[in-house]
Amino acid sequence: MSKTLEKGINILTLFTEEHSSWSLDELANETDIPKPTLHRFLKTFTDLGVLKRPYIQSGGQLVLSDHYFLGNKLIELGAIAANSIEIRSLAIPYMKMLQQKFDLAVQLIVMDETDGLYIEKIESLRPVLLYTRVGRRAPLYAGACSRIILSFQSEEKIKNVLQKPRKKYASGTPVRDKEIYELIESGKNDGYAYSVSELEEGTVSIAVPIFNSNREVEYSISIAGIESLLPKEKINVFLEGLWNTAALISAELGYSQPYPYGE
Repeated sequence: MSKTLEKGINILTLFTEEHSSWSLDELANETDIPKPTLHRFLKTFTDLGVLKRPYIQSGGQLVLSDHYFLGNKLIELGAIAANSIEIRSLAIPYMKMLQQKFDLAVQLIVMDETDGLYIEKIESLRPVLLYTRVGRRAPLYAGACSRIILSFQSEEKIKNVLQKPRKKYASGTPVRDKEIYELIESGKNDGYAYSVSELEEGTVSIAVPIFNSNREVEYSISIAGIESLLPKEKINVFLEGLWNTAALISAELGYSQPYPYGE
């Protein structure tokens, strides 16, 4: 890869949910790229719509902010990328049926390195604040829909995930090795993951694996809502619907074996 291109991409990857805007000085300190070079990158990205500098009020006048934000061009490209993911078009009809059956949010997630990436979501008609939205990430150890994928990975992959620093997103986020390994093992044995207040306080998720033609798990499907709607003692009410949906999507992906969970 061209060194110049690599530098430009590395600049863009610094824009995250936790740090969604950067000034020239901040980027210079973070990247060690000389300011004149960095300024040229930022100008080019701004001209292309990849970054933007909004106008802000200062002293009763509108002035350009000294902070850069991700631009609308990336939203456009992100939408194109999302639409190019085959599983979305396969899964959406089944996700809609699941949402109508339970009136809960339904989410589709894909493994991306050591994270789970939300690539589709069918909203519930109930107004519930959830961590999840399309394009958002969660580490594979946290949240039912990420962790059920981790349950089916190699020991090497699991170690790679757990080598990274862990974040306590909410009161229920597992961060200790022993706890995470126990949850991973139960996920594979039982065929589902259940999480309470792991990514957002007071919310619950139940997730099951989706198998591809190579009998691997790269995707999962989940339902989510507030704790009173998804109590663990009633989990069997939801599992058959989830397993049946995951079995149908797995078959669409070329998985030719009987789905290993449920009837």
